Amino acid sequence: MANNRIFYATQAVSFQPKDDDGTAFANKYAAQGVQSVGLTTNFNLEQVFQLGQLEIYDQVEDVPEVEMTVNKNFDGTAPLYLLCMGGKLGIDGASGKALPALANNKLDAFLTVYPDTSSQASGAYEAGAKMTDMYLSSVSFTFPVDGIATEDVTLVGNSKTWGDSDPNFDGQYGDKTAKSVAQRYSIDVSSLPYSDRVQSVTMSTDLGREAINELGTMKPYYRYVNFPVEVSCEIEIVALDGDGVDAADAASCNNPLNNTGAGVPISIVVCGASSADSLTVSLGSKNKVSSVNYSGGDTGGGNASITYSYQTFNDFVVTAAGTYENCPEKS
Repeated sequence: MANNRIFYATQAVSFQPKDDDGTAFANKYAAQGVQSVGLTTNFNLEQVFQLGQLEIYDQVEDVPEVEMTVNKNFDGTAPLYLLCMGGKLGIDGASGKALPALANNKLDAFLTVYPDTSSQASGAYEAGAKMTDMYLSSVSFTFPVDGIATEDVTLVGNSKTWGDSDPNFDGQYGDKTAKSVAQRYSIDVSSLPYSDRVQSVTMSTDLGREAINELGTMKPYYRYVNFPVEVSCEIEIVALDGDGVDAADAASCNNPLNNTGAGVPISIVVCGASSADSLTVSLGSKNKVSSVNYSGGDTGGGNASITYSYQTFNDFVVTAAGTYENCPEKS
């Protein structure tokens, strides 16, 4: 019997990372703690008209663009970034590695839909989509003072096939429990430039995937990372006595502008169930302030806050330890 609807308990997301040459990790990962998933498919049509006719002459179809977005909680299981970027070595291939070492890796992504009469995503599935040779396009980590820390990733590719999901994932989603849901007391901000009264931290990068096409073939043969890649971090704190950042407008030959000072290191640690379980996100040591925003504290109530926006390039490293290295796999 066909489904009447799809809701959160009856859909699941899975990944199989692989190298650029197609060599895949031996197992497939069942992503845990996923909050939402979206699929967008654009069919690129080029319109052709001709003299002597108002009606369209033809619409030529180019290769489709497939985009998958996934949102996940930080909950002690491996983050989406590591599940997607590890190549044939899986999570071990991505943990602690710099962006250039991972840029060529791609993956197959799966969205599996189970019967709407089920209380968990297990058993025979109703339908499934397989997205082949996807690339990670962007990633964002959000650490708020209220609620649970979350991760967002965007994958891009050119192939989506419904009905081609993988039955080997049966039983990989139900009866799972979060290992250690990350809330404000689970976040170690001691390595941030501002570590007191922190309200939120967002770390993100857009890899700017661009396609290289070739004559004789429809699909791109490669989607490269367009280095240099900007990496950003926003830190919001409760204001006590101003933002503390001067903006000089005068300079000379021997006195150049130096409003932002030297680059600073930025990293954040998500603590797990024990001291050995942690996830570290490092943006290197050359982060510089790109903007400062002082706002709030108006007559409508509330407190004044300051948001410091930092910028660096090409430096985004995620390192997993303990439970963060583990994720359900299926051969």
